Amino acid sequence: MNRLLTLCCLASLLSGCASPPEQQVLQATLQARLPAPPASAPLPATIDTAPLSQDAALRLALAHSPALQALMASSQAQQSQSLARARPGLLGFSLERSQQGDERSLSRTLTLGLLDLLTWPLQSAQAHREVEQQQIDLARQVMGHLHDTRVQWVRAVAARERALYLADVLTVTQTGAELARRMQEAGHFSALQGTQYQVQAVQARTALAQARQHALMEREALIRLLGLEGAQAEALSLPDRLPALPDTPPASTAPDEDSLNERLDVRLALARWQARQSGRAATALGSVIDVELGAGRTTGHGEATEHSRELGVHLSALDLGAARRSAASSGEDAARLAWLATRQQARSEWRSALSQRQSAHEVALSARQELLPLHQRLVAERLKQYNGMLIGPFELLAQARQYRDSVVTALEAQRDYWLADAQVQATREGSATGLMALGASSASPAAPSSEQGH
Repeated sequence: MNRLLTLCCLASLLSGCASPPEQQVLQATLQARLPAPPASAPLPATIDTAPLSQDAALRLALAHSPALQALMASSQAQQSQSLARARPGLLGFSLERSQQGDERSLSRTLTLGLLDLLTWPLQSAQAHREVEQQQIDLARQVMGHLHDTRVQWVRAVAARERALYLADVLTVTQTGAELARRMQEAGHFSALQGTQYQVQAVQARTALAQARQHALMEREALIRLLGLEGAQAEALSLPDRLPALPDTPPASTAPDEDSLNERLDVRLALARWQARQSGRAATALGSVIDVELGAGRTTGHGEATEHSRELGVHLSALDLGAARRSAASSGEDAARLAWLATRQQARSEWRSALSQRQSAHEVALSARQELLPLHQRLVAERLKQYNGMLIGPFELLAQARQYRDSVVTALEAQRDYWLADAQVQATREGSATGLMALGASSASPAAPSSEQGH
């Protein structure tokens, strides 16, 4: 019997060593879904002085973000726990010393959970299913963090571009206010007219201060996602403007089955269902019976050694494990339905994201190709009237303020397009997003109104 126990232990150890290696889901996901850096550009260790591009921001977040490192460490701990739970329980050993008169005896008993050993292959398969599930979940959270970084980069650059433009607007507005003050002093302007232009200058200064504060907040939010601090945060440089809007709208085709099944949330739901399925046999067997195998040896003073063998059987006395089996069956059904619901939601999210990007592209293209040229033409016509002495400088400045508002509208439309494009990428990946990709969610400070009296 002792030899049998030894052989069982060796067989179990060998089966554990032969388990397949863990799938590197995260690494494969990053290689497939992130833009490939140049061969000479590994994950950056320091901040370059050049403006940070969006792709470089993603690689920087992978290299520096403590939040991502914490996610990976936590996932590794969960995977180790899942594999540890699948291994058979510890060997039991008991030592008993008894005495009756002058006779003394010493009993030693070694026990092993036989059912745990026999079901180890099933438990190991289920554990690897859980590990695969946890790795997919980790990849989904990491891609969600990178999506948030992508979105925040767009917001930070858009806020910086807006602040730079409003600084130019303030210069023009202050010029108009100074001209109005001088004309009021010369008696050509009433106090009401002069005050109106002073109010516009104050509004422009207020708008610029708000835009700069907004740009600072967006920049700090990006720094947090990148995991920078100290000198690295100070050295971070952003571009002055967003990438140019593409002339042709991106393709908005519906997702096929292969693309849908590659989404991380769909893969995660499927892995959860498969994990439930793989644990069905072990749950059904363990809910009814538990078997324990033991071997004992008793020695006494002047007596022959006594060997014993034990086989312990534990049964579920009340319902023969019906409740556990019913719970396992219900959990499996719930996982299957959750997978179907996730696929249905994925299709809807994909259609919504594609429609939103298409609409944002149309609005941004219209603002760039129609709205801005029309306002530029109005300014040119007003300038002709001014050169012909048909209007004064204040009418020309009023037309320039309307052009300023159209530029702000075009900048916001361009920002909304790139946010919608980032949302399409997140929808294609099925990542756990934390930031909304709607322009309203990152509302910028309002530009000073041009509806003041002229």
